[in-house]
Amino acid sequence: MATTRVFLNDIYAPIDKELKDFSECLTRELVSNDQLIGDIHQHLLKMIGKFLRPALTILCSKVEGRYNPSAVKLAAAVELIHTATLVHDDIIDDSDLRRNMPSIHSKWGTEISIVSGDYLYAKAFVLLASLQDVWISEAFAACAHVICEGEMKQIEKRKSFLMSESEYLKIIHQKTAALFQAACMGGAYLAGTRQEVIENLGQYGFNLGMAFQIVDDCLDLTGETENLGKTTGLDIYKNDVTLPLLYLFHGLSAQERESLMMAIQRDGAGLFEKIKNLAIETKSVESAMTKARNYIETAIDSLQPLRESPYKESLALLANYCVDRIR
Repeated sequence: MATTRVFLNDIYAPIDKELKDFSECLTRELVSNDQLIGDIHQHLLKMIGKFLRPALTILCSKVEGRYNPSAVKLAAAVELIHTATLVHDDIIDDSDLRRNMPSIHSKWGTEISIVSGDYLYAKAFVLLASLQDVWISEAFAACAHVICEGEMKQIEKRKSFLMSESEYLKIIHQKTAALFQAACMGGAYLAGTRQEVIENLGQYGFNLGMAFQIVDDCLDLTGETENLGKTTGLDIYKNDVTLPLLYLFHGLSAQERESLMMAIQRDGAGLFEKIKNLAIETKSVESAMTKARNYIETAIDSLQPLRESPYKESLALLANYCVDRIR
């Protein structure tokens, strides 16, 4: 039986007003009297994403029927942190595209891009400090610390296609899932939500973030640049370890692994189609997607103790959306 496709606008409908408030807050935070900074920020505002992490922040702030308007500021800070990581990622990956637009890196160069990412981090923490809550400040400082650790570990482990699955999962927990988790817990905390619900939402965010990154890994192999809004095949080109590639390499013989590894290091970009087809034929992509779906099931299970509400329903729909997305 065919399933009805659910769109983000439908999922976000219960928080439509709050997301508009968030968008206005984000725009205000990115206003600058400096021409260069203003131009960069206007460019960033045109690179509209899914606002997934801000939406999670706001949805989790409303699950128990309470709402703290400060959740909008927190959502903006979360988006600033996320955007800062994207600006830096595009430098690391030498990526020309982000959301089907020129990346900051390709438009303004490496030096400006590095400082621009730093600037966004700084803006985020000024905004977080304005909430005047020690728990929030400490939680998001710790989160930023973990994200940076994960990014460094990913770079350190390039070409390590035989690393353990648990080591790979730890890296994506740090670089991706940590911010999902902090966004969910932070939103719930600001609304004065019960501790056990905050913990449940933290587990939801963690599992959703893990699934999201694994799906990203798969889309880098099987997705289309036009849909993704960024160049595909960058993981192979940079020799970054992803779950489908990990499964692929672990399934090859020692001789096949050595031959493929040497070929990737010589010309990863040129081997993209071959590796893509290999990963599909060996069901490495399928196995990675099964892992992602398992995380999604666990995420949705974490919502079970919560009382029924449109916000809980949207969180469940968002989880399924993330694993079925094409971009």
